[in-house]
Amino acid sequence: MSFTSPSSGLFVVTYRAPAELLPEAQAPLVAALRVAVETGRVGIVFDVGEAVTMVDLSVPSFWLDVTSELQISAMSIVTRSIGVRVAARGFKLAQFARKHPIEVEVHETLDEALSWIRGQLATVLAAR
Repeated sequence: MSFTSPSSGLFVVTYRAPAELLPEAQAPLVAALRVAVETGRVGIVFDVGEAVTMVDLSVPSFWLDVTSELQISAMSIVTRSIGVRVAARGFKLAQFARKHPIEVEVHETLDEALSWIRGQLATVLAAR
Protein backbone atom coordinates (compact mmCIF):
# COMPACT_ATOMS: atom_id res chain seq x y z
CA MET A 1 0.00 0.00 0.00
CA SER A 2 1.18 3.46 -0.80
CA PHE A 3 -0.49 6.84 -0.69
CA THR A 4 0.10 10.40 -1.78
CA SER A 5 -1.60 13.67 -1.04
CA PRO A 6 -1.35 15.64 -4.29
CA SER A 7 -3.32 18.57 -2.85
CA SER A 8 -4.69 19.67 0.49
CA GLY A 9 -7.29 17.20 1.72
CA LEU A 10 -6.94 14.80 -1.23
CA PHE A 11 -5.44 11.36 -0.70
CA VAL A 12 -4.74 8.80 -3.41
CA VAL A 13 -4.19 5.33 -1.98
CA THR A 14 -2.84 2.54 -4.16
CA TYR A 15 -3.51 -1.12 -3.38
CA ARG A 16 -1.95 -3.78 -5.59
CA ALA A 17 -2.36 -6.92 -3.45
CA PRO A 18 -5.24 -8.12 -1.26
CA ALA A 19 -3.16 -8.03 1.95
CA GLU A 20 -2.54 -4.31 1.45
CA LEU A 21 -6.23 -3.60 2.17
CA LEU A 22 -6.21 -5.29 5.58
CA PRO A 23 -6.72 -3.03 8.62
CA GLU A 24 -3.27 -3.71 10.07
CA ALA A 25 -1.68 -2.20 6.93
CA GLN A 26 -3.59 1.11 7.23
CA ALA A 27 -1.81 2.72 10.23
CA PRO A 28 0.34 5.21 8.25
CA LEU A 29 -2.67 6.27 6.15
CA VAL A 30 -4.96 6.70 9.16
CA ALA A 31 -2.26 8.75 10.94
CA ALA A 32 -2.04 11.07 7.90
CA LEU A 33 -5.84 11.32 7.73
CA ARG A 34 -6.01 12.32 11.41
CA VAL A 35 -3.78 15.30 10.66
CA ALA A 36 -5.61 16.21 7.44
CA VAL A 37 -9.13 16.24 8.90
CA GLU A 38 -8.12 19.24 10.98
CA THR A 39 -8.61 21.24 7.75
CA GLY A 40 -12.21 19.98 7.70
CA ARG A 41 -12.24 18.42 4.26
CA VAL A 42 -10.75 15.13 3.19
CA GLY A 43 -11.40 13.01 0.14
CA ILE A 44 -9.85 9.62 -0.51
CA VAL A 45 -9.40 7.80 -3.80
CA PHE A 46 -8.67 4.10 -3.34
CA ASP A 47 -7.00 2.85 -6.53
CA VAL A 48 -7.47 -0.92 -6.30
CA GLY A 49 -5.33 -2.97 -8.67
CA GLU A 50 -6.48 -5.87 -10.82
CA ALA A 51 -4.92 -8.46 -8.48
CA VAL A 52 -7.49 -7.49 -5.84
CA THR A 53 -10.70 -9.30 -6.73
CA MET A 54 -12.30 -9.67 -3.29
CA VAL A 55 -12.37 -7.67 -0.07
CA ASP A 56 -11.94 -9.27 3.34
CA LEU A 57 -14.92 -8.60 5.63
CA SER A 58 -12.65 -6.79 8.08
CA VAL A 59 -11.94 -4.03 5.55
CA PRO A 60 -15.38 -2.35 5.28
CA SER A 61 -15.83 -2.78 9.03
CA PHE A 62 -12.52 -1.05 9.66
CA TRP A 63 -13.40 1.88 7.39
CA LEU A 64 -16.84 2.20 9.01
CA ASP A 65 -15.03 2.69 12.31
CA VAL A 66 -12.54 5.16 10.83
CA THR A 67 -15.25 7.25 9.16
CA SER A 68 -17.29 7.36 12.35
CA GLU A 69 -14.27 8.83 14.12
CA LEU A 70 -12.78 11.04 11.38
CA GLN A 71 -14.72 13.48 9.25
CA ILE A 72 -14.07 12.19 5.73
CA SER A 73 -16.09 14.04 3.06
CA ALA A 74 -15.90 11.56 0.18
CA MET A 75 -14.41 8.26 -0.94
CA SER A 76 -13.96 6.87 -4.42
CA ILE A 77 -12.99 3.29 -5.13
CA VAL A 78 -11.34 2.68 -8.50
CA THR A 79 -11.81 -0.90 -9.61
CA ARG A 80 -13.09 -3.12 -12.36
CA SER A 81 -13.53 -6.10 -10.03
CA ILE A 82 -17.13 -7.12 -9.39
CA GLY A 83 -16.20 -8.40 -5.92
CA VAL A 84 -14.62 -5.08 -4.93
CA ARG A 85 -17.55 -3.16 -6.44
CA VAL A 86 -20.02 -5.19 -4.35
CA ALA A 87 -17.99 -4.51 -1.18
CA ALA A 88 -17.86 -0.78 -2.01
CA ARG A 89 -21.61 -0.61 -2.59
CA GLY A 90 -22.21 -2.44 0.68
CA PHE A 91 -20.00 0.09 2.44
CA LYS A 92 -21.96 2.92 0.83
CA LEU A 93 -25.25 1.41 2.00
CA ALA A 94 -23.90 0.98 5.52
CA GLN A 95 -22.88 4.66 5.59
CA PHE A 96 -26.35 5.64 4.38
CA ALA A 97 -28.05 3.44 7.00
CA ARG A 98 -25.92 5.04 9.70
CA LYS A 99 -26.93 8.46 8.33
CA HIS A 100 -23.28 9.33 8.00
CA PRO A 101 -22.65 12.27 5.66
CA ILE A 102 -20.03 10.77 3.38
CA GLU A 103 -20.24 10.37 -0.36
CA VAL A 104 -19.01 7.02 -1.69
CA GLU A 105 -18.74 6.13 -5.38
CA VAL A 106 -17.09 3.48 -7.52
CA HIS A 107 -15.21 4.49 -10.67
CA GLU A 108 -13.51 2.54 -13.43
CA THR A 109 -10.57 4.91 -13.96
CA LEU A 110 -8.35 6.98 -11.75
CA ASP A 111 -9.06 10.08 -13.86
CA GLU A 112 -12.83 9.71 -13.31
CA ALA A 113 -12.29 9.22 -9.58
CA LEU A 114 -10.01 12.24 -9.24
CA SER A 115 -12.42 14.46 -11.14
CA TRP A 116 -15.34 13.32 -8.99
CA ILE A 117 -13.49 13.61 -5.67
CA ARG A 118 -12.24 17.11 -6.51
CA GLY A 119 -15.83 18.08 -7.30
CA GLN A 120 -16.98 16.67 -3.97
CA LEU A 121 -14.29 18.56 -2.07
CA ALA A 122 -15.20 21.79 -3.91
CA THR A 123 -18.85 21.27 -2.94
CA VAL A 124 -17.88 20.88 0.71
CA LEU A 125 -15.90 24.12 0.57
CA ALA A 126 -18.72 26.00 -1.16
CA ALA A 127 -21.19 24.88 1.51
CA ARG A 128 -19.15 26.55 4.25
